[in-house]
Amino acid sequence: MQTNGHEQNGTNVDRSGGYKGWEDLAEVDEMPADPSAPNDAPNNRERAQTRGYRPAYQEATRKPAAERDSAFNALAWLLEGATGMVEELRHSDLGLSEDFWVHAAAARREGLLAARAVLDQLLEETEQQQTAERRRQERQSRRGGINVDF
Repeated sequence: MQTNGHEQNGTNVDRSGGYKGWEDLAEVDEMPADPSAPNDAPNNRERAQTRGYRPAYQEATRKPAAERDSAFNALAWLLEGATGMVEELRHSDLGLSEDFWVHAAAARREGLLAARAVLDQLLEETEQQQTAERRRQERQSRRGGINVDF
């Protein structure tokens, strides 16, 4: 049920949206009438400090991972798992036919040949650019400088 925009589900919310019983809390806490008056009664923290209690902690038996020889290393664990997976895939036929593996090897070879063709083309273009730059520099050096006096 909703009243005044607040749910009424068994909580202490009144119709104005405030909590019931705030006035009663002031009486229970026995707050002084003048809040600016000093409170000389020690609180729990001050009483505990005067007792001088120090718990007897034992030396921790756990050591940081850097100090343990057999500490778990997540990166090494993942690397070992990935290496094992690759090896398993390399040595297992995964239940696929021999024709599949023949074609897969041929496809891998074709992919490598395509990558080689791209690299060869890039090398050839680079060499052409270098040759063109050398020729331009040679032409400039043959021309020499022209000095024009005004």
